[in-house]
Amino acid sequence: MIPTLHPELLLVGAEVPDALPGEPVRPPPSAPVFALKLALRVFKTLLLFIVTAGLWPLYLLGVLVWGWTPNVPRMSQLWRYVGLVLTVRPPAPGITLGARLWLLLSLAQRVAWRPVFGLAWHLDELLYGAALRQTPVVAPLIEISAARSGSTQLARYIEDDPQLAAPSTLQLFFPYLWLWRLVELTLGRVITKEQISERVDAMVPPEFNQRHEGDLFRTDTFDAVIFVLHLNVYCPFLGPQIMVEDFSFGPLAPHNRALWEEDFVQIFDGLGRKTLVYAGPDAQGRPRRLFVKGHFLCAADALERRYPDGRFLTMIREPAPRLQSGVNFLRANPGDPMLGQVPWPWLGAALASSEVDYCRIEQGWFTRTGGARRTVLRFSEYVRDLEAAMRTVYRECLDQDELPPHVPRAHPPRERTRYLLNRSLAQVGVDEAAVNAALGDYIAWCRGEPPKA
Repeated sequence: MIPTLHPELLLVGAEVPDALPGEPVRPPPSAPVFALKLALRVFKTLLLFIVTAGLWPLYLLGVLVWGWTPNVPRMSQLWRYVGLVLTVRPPAPGITLGARLWLLLSLAQRVAWRPVFGLAWHLDELLYGAALRQTPVVAPLIEISAARSGSTQLARYIEDDPQLAAPSTLQLFFPYLWLWRLVELTLGRVITKEQISERVDAMVPPEFNQRHEGDLFRTDTFDAVIFVLHLNVYCPFLGPQIMVEDFSFGPLAPHNRALWEEDFVQIFDGLGRKTLVYAGPDAQGRPRRLFVKGHFLCAADALERRYPDGRFLTMIREPAPRLQSGVNFLRANPGDPMLGQVPWPWLGAALASSEVDYCRIEQGWFTRTGGARRTVLRFSEYVRDLEAAMRTVYRECLDQDELPPHVPRAHPPRERTRYLLNRSLAQVGVDEAAVNAALGDYIAWCRGEPPKA
């Protein structure tokens, strides 16, 4: 299945205003300010190339010894994005010349940073290579759920188990064991986790915090390693078709196959081993098991091949509320302050198309017989009876019949109203009835009903 837009899911002729009354508006800067920032970015980019040029020989030597690093973009992806920035013609409101120049400079900076990040990865091989090779990832618990399915909250319950080790959000952004230990010995003794979280929260728009209960020191969506370390983070600014191709977690475009089936799996295994080494054994001296949560369904087959003893878990929820939440969540993301927010129609078109494809693939994958162990939780049952849901997780994924005392038996209260951004699907140009019609079998699966004839 090749990811593509599904125009039949959109409301024909729908007008989607950029802002509704009461919504926060964060436009890009004025033309003079943008021009000044652009000139400064040119200077900084040239300076960055000069500063990092001397690192290339050392990095290439590391490549000869340890191989290519998966935490830097492939040159094929770089040239593809350069071509897209220069030529793509998305629907209204389109892309301005200034935005194209800004994106090109962003790509150039990624090239300049390549030896720095590559050496950071190789430094772990130099310092901890033997320990990492002696720490296999055995029977990992891998939660692969669709976006906005309640998967993060479930992951927070699971990661509290002392027998498990899960990479934190900060460790996803900076996947270097030497750096974790260095920070622990230096900054970790000067500034507390609470102080860091407070400072970061102050930098994030309030509408984003409403939509995602982020915590830098707890686990989160593992796919962030791809979007932060590679170039997919720029695709939302290139229009809905490119977003469907590069921001989708279901079907794989041919140009993304190596990214997800090779680079991602290598990062997964490398970061998993680093997490286990950093966490050490549990209180009884037993090796911990790796726990990872994300939406990376497109890599599920590759991960199953890598970890045939792995336990795969998903939470399924009806698509319409997830889709509505997802569109508002992505619009609330801080994004790039120089480029403004991604247009609502682009988000609606891209996410509706991706959602339909993802759901169909998810249902097929998690109902497949044979292979690794697969467990399905239904969101409605998870909300209604948390204890029963967690018993299912422990029995089927962790081989424990008894639920440990630290596991919560009821959900804590949460604020689910007064969102600053809370558009309906119709308000972003998506035909909710068409989405539901396209996913009738999936909705029946979410409800525990037999497929419709």
